[in-house]
Amino acid sequence: MIRLTRTRVLLLSLAASALVLAVPPALSARVRLAAAGFFEPVTGTVRALGGGLRARLAAFGRGPRLAQELAEERRRRTELESVLAEKIEELARLRRARAEGDEARAALERARWRRGLPLAANVISRPGKWESHELVVDRGRANGVEPGCPVLAGEAALGIVADCAENTARVLVLGHPQVALPARLVETRQQGLVEASGSRLKLNHVVRDPLHPVEKDHTVVTSGLDGNFPPGCLIGRVGPGVGPAEGKPFYDMTVVLPQSASSPELVWILVRAAPGAGRGPR
Repeated sequence: MIRLTRTRVLLLSLAASALVLAVPPALSARVRLAAAGFFEPVTGTVRALGGGLRARLAAFGRGPRLAQELAEERRRRTELESVLAEKIEELARLRRARAEGDEARAALERARWRRGLPLAANVISRPGKWESHELVVDRGRANGVEPGCPVLAGEAALGIVADCAENTARVLVLGHPQVALPARLVETRQQGLVEASGSRLKLNHVVRDPLHPVEKDHTVVTSGLDGNFPPGCLIGRVGPGVGPAEGKPFYDMTVVLPQSASSPELVWILVRAAPGAGRGPR
């Protein structure tokens, strides 16, 4: 067996160096390419491991920061979604308000109603007591009062002038069989007719709508479609026990009048304005 001493190793190294120097440059390049191809699996694996290690080292410590950035983006998205929902709701309110305004203007044009100055009148008698739903007031034709004029108690609709003399007028109030007011529910914008039903005052002909349910204490106002009362005058509130009418697609509901309409001593009569009077610039 040949023993490799330090001298022999040195001599072999010098011989290998001389051999490499003796090889032509072109052949040396081919030898290097062949060696690189031979060792490619090993060197490729080492490079892949090195690249993965460098990526892990570069991302080391960024995890919490990325999580914070993601949480911040989620918070901003939630805020934007909330703002968008508010804007959509505000747009819907504006559209409803515009529709109500158009409806009121159309009703006024159809009725050709023009408000004059409210005329104060004292209640001087109640024929057949209050249960008769009639009043006599101390204003008549001499003051511009005529049959059909609407009568208010405070801000609430009270009734209609039935007939009048020179200085007095007879008023039929809500609850009288001959008085029926077209009405509207403020909360749901549904329309119906307030009229007497026995001893109760009811809002009839309001169609049941599961998307817009009518509830107790909803506000009832005039719709203005009768040509007597202007739209928006308070009538009362929906009473308890709202339910479906038997065999009909309508609600069965009562109307509770405000305290001001319970037994007034002073009322306001809305006399019609003279042709062309009270018309300001549009």
